[in-house]
Amino acid sequence: MGFWLALANADIAEICAGLGFDWLLVDAEHGPQTLPGIIEQLRAIASCPPCAAVVRVPSSDPVAIRQILDLGATTLMVPMVETAEQAFRLVEACRYPPSGSRGIGGARASRWGGIATHVADANERLCLIAQIETIQGVENIEAIAGVDGIDALFIGPADLAASAGLLGSANRERVRELTMGALSRILAAGKPAGILSRDLALLDAHLAGGASFVAVGIDAFALADAARGLLDRFRQ
Repeated sequence: MGFWLALANADIAEICAGLGFDWLLVDAEHGPQTLPGIIEQLRAIASCPPCAAVVRVPSSDPVAIRQILDLGATTLMVPMVETAEQAFRLVEACRYPPSGSRGIGGARASRWGGIATHVADANERLCLIAQIETIQGVENIEAIAGVDGIDALFIGPADLAASAGLLGSANRERVRELTMGALSRILAAGKPAGILSRDLALLDAHLAGGASFVAVGIDAFALADAARGLLDRFRQ
C-alpha cells in the first residue's frame, strides 16, 4: 500500500511514513519539488522504517535521473515510457559502467565516501519502475517488460485515458477495461504491476486482479477531502 506525495513537504512525508504505508512516492514530475526538498523528504521517510521511498523523476532525461540518484534515491519511477528502446536507455542512464552510462558522483548517495562499495553495489540496489501512461506504452508492454533492468511497470490511468480519448466520467468503464487489460499483460510478462487512481473501485479491481503495489491516495487531495468534510459538517 502506497501514498503519493505531491505537496513537496518533509513534514507531510514524515507523517505519512509513520502511519504505516509500505511506500511513499515523491512526485518530481508534477509536484513543486526541488532537489534539496527531495533530500528532506527522503530523510523523513528513512526515519520511519520500514516505509520505502520512491521518487518519480520529471522525465526520462538522463541528467535529471542522475541528479536524483545522486541524492541517494534507489527506487525510481519514470513517467511516459512507451518503447523498449526508451526503457533500455533508462536502464543505461541509471547504471554505473560497465552496465550503463551513469556518471560517477553522488556524494550523498555514498554518504560522502562513507560507503566504500557504493559504486560497486549501486546497480544491484537500484529498482527501476516504468510508468505506462499512453496507448503506445500499452501496445509495447511485453517489449518494455522484457528489458533487463526494468523491475516493475506502473499504470497511470488518467494520462492513459487521455491518450485513448476516454476522459470524463462517462468513459469510466472503458478506462477500467483498458487498465485491467494492461494489468493482465504486465503480470503475464512476469513483472510486478502497480497503479495509482482516485477511483477506489478501480484500485479494488486491480488488487483483486493481482496488482502488488497500489497507491491509495494523494496528499493534496486527502487534505482537501478531509478539510472539506470537516467544513461541511460544521457548516450544517
